[in-house]
Amino acid sequence: MLAYDDSRPPARSDAFDRCSVGVVPSPQSIRSEIEIDATPEAVFDILTDLERYGEWNPFTPRIDSSLELGAPVRMRVRLRSDERLMTQVEYVTANERPHKLCWGANIPLRFLIRADRCQTLERLEGGRTRYVCTDAFSGLLTPVVMRFFGPAVQRGFDDCALALKKRAES
Repeated sequence: MLAYDDSRPPARSDAFDRCSVGVVPSPQSIRSEIEIDATPEAVFDILTDLERYGEWNPFTPRIDSSLELGAPVRMRVRLRSDERLMTQVEYVTANERPHKLCWGANIPLRFLIRADRCQTLERLEGGRTRYVCTDAFSGLLTPVVMRFFGPAVQRGFDDCALALKKRAES
């Protein structure tokens, strides 16, 4: 059984040398941020009411999970408005009501690609909330993933943030 220890950098090989690749690219992130006229508790309740995602979330209209640490998060994601939904499975890495909800891809060869999505809520004056959604990508395939999927993920995060604001303020 192949096991990868991500606490150590991947070993160099002749294949890396032939491709002129010797280091794992530093993380690149996609980020969306918006202020919402609702408390963090109210916004967090929307984010964790997975059964109702289809009512408001255009980017991820379906999510199934218990949201317990380590639990799978089965998502149906729409990368483009004219595309079918894509299935993606990630795993809960943080669930700290009402401040943080995170999950990430659990790919065996993490030096190739890793993605960690975190949604954070910051309490603002007047019962308002700053919502920040970040997806940090790292690994050798990061430039390829960012080139082909980055703009669609950015649009999806922005659409999700606007829809979350509308839902929380209604």
